[in-house]
Amino acid sequence: MKHDGTLFDSTFRDSPIGIALIDEAGTYVALNDAFARMLGRDSADVVGSHYSTHTHPDDLRRDREMMTAATSGSLPYYQAQKRFVHRNGDTVWTRVTVSDVTRNEDSGRHTCVLQIEDVTEVRRAKELLQRRAQYDHLTGLPNRSLLIETLTRTLAKAAHASPIAVLFIDIDHFKLINDSLGHDAGDQAIVEIARRISGAVRPSDLVARLGGDEFVVVLSSILSENAAQGLLAVVTDAVQAPLDVADHTIQLTISTGIALSDYNLTAETLVRRSDLAMYAAKQAGRARSEVFRAEVHANALSRLSVEAELRTALTDGQLRVHYQPVVDLRNREIVSYEALVRWEHPTRGLLLPQEFIEVCEEANLVIELGRLVLIEACHFIASRPEFRGKVLVNVSTRQVGSADLSRVVKSVLKETGVGADRLALEITESGMLATTPAEQSDLKRLAAMGVDLIIDDFGTGYSSLSSVLQNPVAGLKLAREFTLRLGDRSTGDRISTAIAGLTASLEMYGVIEGIETEAQYTIARRHGWKYGQGFLFGHAEPADSIGPHPTVNPEHADGRAPGATPVALA
Repeated sequence: MKHDGTLFDSTFRDSPIGIALIDEAGTYVALNDAFARMLGRDSADVVGSHYSTHTHPDDLRRDREMMTAATSGSLPYYQAQKRFVHRNGDTVWTRVTVSDVTRNEDSGRHTCVLQIEDVTEVRRAKELLQRRAQYDHLTGLPNRSLLIETLTRTLAKAAHASPIAVLFIDIDHFKLINDSLGHDAGDQAIVEIARRISGAVRPSDLVARLGGDEFVVVLSSILSENAAQGLLAVVTDAVQAPLDVADHTIQLTISTGIALSDYNLTAETLVRRSDLAMYAAKQAGRARSEVFRAEVHANALSRLSVEAELRTALTDGQLRVHYQPVVDLRNREIVSYEALVRWEHPTRGLLLPQEFIEVCEEANLVIELGRLVLIEACHFIASRPEFRGKVLVNVSTRQVGSADLSRVVKSVLKETGVGADRLALEITESGMLATTPAEQSDLKRLAAMGVDLIIDDFGTGYSSLSSVLQNPVAGLKLAREFTLRLGDRSTGDRISTAIAGLTASLEMYGVIEGIETEAQYTIARRHGWKYGQGFLFGHAEPADSIGPHPTVNPEHADGRAPGATPVALA
């Protein structure tokens, strides 16, 4: 084909973007190599064919309308995104500008020139960014953003149809996998859990991952709460089957919250309700499910109120430290004090820890609270220089490791002038079991400073003794649950006797808690316990109610807790 002017010919031939000429019938009259490469064909194979031959079917109707307008002369030019079909079947995304070029003024016939720019890679990059914004990178499941978007549409469609149920799934104690087997193993477990959940639900249901060990399942067209429970049972069985990861076989449990759609309920509200129900399941003991009820929401509001008040309490000095004595059972003389925090609430009076410590942990206020108690307890012991006993302070595992408890303790001891041998830290048995390598290092630094570590509530965990005592433990306190069973001539007495013998043989500091009666006191002594704590010997009292010279057994006047040599078992 001849064209007027060598400039047009060279531009047509050498242009880096595709150029083609189409006649009034929609037939390719000419095209350059750049456009031919987009189609994966030679120019000769395309010339003479109709434009619809290489157009994506979904774009044909629009193209016919626009091309008809252009070739008739009623539309001088137009620009649009257009999909072509590559020879191998792939879709080629382009930006096309179509202009009317009149070649024969006498006949009035029109020819159009197409300028075609390949934007496939730009399109793919955009889709990738969109996918990353809406999908979890580890599992490939929808993330929270896409979950809310999809659930919103689903709720709108189901406004007058069957209810929708949302399951909020949380893996119980998943942190233990990351801490013990490593984060790579944790990621492998998450991927497998995602696969199991997706395989257990119906094709019409949506599975999303919110991050960490939290998943959400949207169950469409649920006839009743029982139907939702039935589908959840299938999911639970799938997730809780034994799982092989990092050469270990583990068996997980899940806590799940269920929320059913209601009139005019938003997607955000429905997910939040399922989350609140899941939290209630965890509070009830884990490995179970709870359905959202009005009281669940009321409890959540109450927790939120307590959290806000706690923040005020920490800044306004409403938290107090009381001290309960630990005595030598041979003569009932005080050998140490346990520091116990209380909340002097402006309207509710004196609150015990069980009414606010859990909220404090969840709100990440326990580190600040722990430092406050440490400072108060060390001031208490520093103000009684003639008392050579210890002060025992409860600490949370949140204070250990990343929070650098050893550094905090060192700073507080220096600030108050108290020797490390006058301080003991109590950590629960379950908390001691769950320590990470970083937390174990922190505990070893504390022991090296001369601070005693004591296992609190011993006997309530689910660990072997050797796994608990892998940390430098100097003593333990038998949980009150066993003290209540003293004198049963059965399990209670046998456990008490065994643990008392164990502490003696390991030369550990052993305390039996919760002694409230003379009978319990007599039995505890008979079982071999040397130290005890409980209401029989005194309630926790504020520092100003305790004299400056508490009585201490002269045998322990050097300030060391008996047998306080740290013990570590491999």
